Amino acid sequence: MKTHVFLVSGRNPQVRAKRIEALLSEQASAGKITLMASTEIFSVASVEAQAELFGLDAERKARGIHVLRLSPGCLCCSSKLVLTTHLARTLRLNQPDVLLVELESQSHPEQVLELLNEPQWNDWFADITLVEEVA
Repeated sequence: MKTHVFLVSGRNPQVRAKRIEALLSEQASAGKITLMASTEIFSVASVEAQAELFGLDAERKARGIHVLRLSPGCLCCSSKLVLTTHLARTLRLNQPDVLLVELESQSHPEQVLELLNEPQWNDWFADITLVEEVA
């Protein structure tokens, strides 16, 4: 079994969040799903909206979606080690059928795509789709 990967990119964290929810709905019957979500949305959300986000994460977990919130930073630059560590652990311990990775607004999508196409990941991924949002 190999994992189908979706990289969700875009400048607006709220637009990315909506796209992620749509992808989660589209992939609901695909089997095990892991979401590696950015924490960036918390920097623009009100306290009430942050509470709703925590509730949404809890609902996702209750639906069987493994949710990880990644520390801030570009996943090919400052947070590359965070990404590769969480990714390796997730793949080895509980390989999902579908993996959604949210990129922060300052991330470099093409470089993250290159990183995930490096040889050490070849046996893990069926395909990698870059979902870019313009808003």
